[in-house]
Amino acid sequence: MFLEVPTVRARFTMRLRCHNCHHMTSRTIESPNIEDAPATVDELLESAWLSRQNFGCAQCDNTIATLISVQQQDPTH
Repeated sequence: MFLEVPTVRARFTMRLRCHNCHHMTSRTIESPNIEDAPATVDELLESAWLSRQNFGCAQCDNTIATLISVQQQDPTH
């Protein structure tokens, strides 16, 4: 028996600034096609799903960042 794998509901590109060294990072996250997963930028910003995302600065390994911007991408690419 095969399990159905959820597809991507939405894809977002976030720009983050490290709280320690101020290094700018761009990160893409994908929201799975399941109930209550964010489908828009507004839903993402209001969701608990965003707060569960991990960050680690590539420059200094700090785990705290400031979210600068979020853009929604086409989930088919």
